[in-house]
Amino acid sequence: MSSGLIERAWNKLSPKTQEWLRANPGMVILPRNVTELVLQANAHPEGPAGVDRNGQLPLSPQDQAFIRSMSDASPVGRPVPPAAPSA
Repeated sequence: MSSGLIERAWNKLSPKTQEWLRANPGMVILPRNVTELVLQANAHPEGPAGVDRNGQLPLSPQDQAFIRSMSDASPVGRPVPPAAPSA
């Protein structure tokens, strides 16, 4: 499993996915649907070696710390980094 997978994908994840991760900072294993989004953002559709047979991804300590820091950085409901203003 690659360390920092979430951090490398963060800016490519949708605000909705970022919000879900920030709302669930205690996760140690990502559910299949979130794992797929993270892998797509990292251009690893086949998945790293750490993905289990159910398609879930155990988070590295680095990813857990990053998600906690993002959760503390901004209130849930606001994407991090902020989305560009609408025209």
